[in-house]
Amino acid sequence: MCPRNSACCLASHVGRAAAFRASPRAVRWRWRSQMHTATTKWDVKVLGGVGAGLLLLAVVFLWRDLQVPRELLLAVAAVGAAGLTFLNVPHTRNLAGPITVLVCAVAGGLWYAATKEGLLLVGLALTFAIATVTVLRAGSQPDAERDRVRDVLVWYGLAATAIAASWGFYFHFLTLGIAEDNVARRLVLTLGWLVVGVVLVLTGRQRGLPVMRDAGFAFVGIAVGKALLYDTMNLHGSLRVVGLAAAGALMVGAAWMSSRASASRSA
Repeated sequence: MCPRNSACCLASHVGRAAAFRASPRAVRWRWRSQMHTATTKWDVKVLGGVGAGLLLLAVVFLWRDLQVPRELLLAVAAVGAAGLTFLNVPHTRNLAGPITVLVCAVAGGLWYAATKEGLLLVGLALTFAIATVTVLRAGSQPDAERDRVRDVLVWYGLAATAIAASWGFYFHFLTLGIAEDNVARRLVLTLGWLVVGVVLVLTGRQRGLPVMRDAGFAFVGIAVGKALLYDTMNLHGSLRVVGLAAAGALMVGAAWMSSRASASRSA
């Protein structure tokens, strides 16, 4: 009871009554929003699952009925990976695309290593292009929307694809092609992988992107492994010395640039 200011008291009662009447509306709105989100997820799962199954069935019949070379299945899988990558499904982490790209890279590289079929290079090239576009799209997202797991899959997918595709094209066009008798070609991959790795390590440290730096160390690791386990056994004379010296100089230079950049930031 408000004997001194009945108008204020009346306004207070009216406001409480309005809030009481509005609260069920808010509850209904939240319930409808949750139901809409749940039904959207269900629709996406049903439509996407059925569509993916039909596409897989089409691929099976494409291979069986039309006698398409099975090596082109890698290209088909790469196209499917592109669809999964560029399909932004709401309320999901969008991991299917990067996982598919990584699987295509590893499977394609092992498949080419086992068979040396040139048609597999088409699939590897497509996978590399898709992985590159995926990395560029992931880098354009705001920091608040970044997903650590997705970033790791995206960058390691790019690294695996680049390594597999570069080795496949090197072997097909240099080892079996124009540089078959030139032993110096064996340094191309070692130094190329090492340069790419060093650039990624330095750039990742400069931009504060640990996942880019880790992808760079993947290139560095495989380049150093090739230099120690393959180049030292299959190169002789001045070529072996030049290869090891160039690799060592790149590593020392990268270490010096990294320490200098770190000192300038701390200062």
